[in-house]
Amino acid sequence: MNYHALLTVIFFVAFLALVGWVYRPSRKRDYQRLGEIPLNTDPLGPASRDGQDPRQGDH
Repeated sequence: MNYHALLTVIFFVAFLALVGWVYRPSRKRDYQRLGEIPLNTDPLGPASRDGQDPRQGDH
């Protein structure tokens, strides 16, 4: 067995280990929480969370 074949096998096993680590069932809750970050981000900033529009000022 030459070094190229050995490196290919090592990288393939490392790839399978990485895929197994990423897709393990115990991480599902974390990935769901991280996937909701774009939905929870408020583009107008923290002042718009209390119902006030920051563009209108203090009228």
